[in-house]
Amino acid sequence: MLLCPLACASHPPAPSAYSSTRDALADLDEFGALLVKAGLPAELLPKEREVSPELARKLRMHFHLVPPSAAQYAPRLVADVLLLGVASGKESVARAELDRRVQEFQSLVVLRPDGYLASALSGREQLCVGPVEVQEGAYRAGIFEVGTFYKKAGSNDWQPIAAPGAARSQ
Repeated sequence: MLLCPLACASHPPAPSAYSSTRDALADLDEFGALLVKAGLPAELLPKEREVSPELARKLRMHFHLVPPSAAQYAPRLVADVLLLGVASGKESVARAELDRRVQEFQSLVVLRPDGYLASALSGREQLCVGPVEVQEGAYRAGIFEVGTFYKKAGSNDWQPIAAPGAARSQ
């Protein structure tokens, strides 16, 4: 006895549960990938070719309302720096320019509140530097300060650096 439902083969497949997410992620640029790593839901990803100051403020507000996971902390800090640069200006910034700015963070790490140095763009743990404590009015682990960008300057030397583009005017 054959129990194969032939009638079902003629019906179109139901839409995928993740089709809208997959569609949103299919055309991700560097800036969009950063926003996803920072914890922005796919349905909130901006689709425009430019990011306006108003949109940048809305995205920053979303990030400030939703606490980051440990893995989202460093990418969110990068996103906040870039979005603040747009939000504080008067003109929209092209996504291609934001993609270029994302790359400026490629070799940087950030001290997370859990005491790990993490890659600024991926959020991946690089090194545990110890417990974070309040020292001299700042959250620190050894010589590192939470939320500060660092670049490797030798075999074991890390240099604190200003966030790329932080002083950039629009």
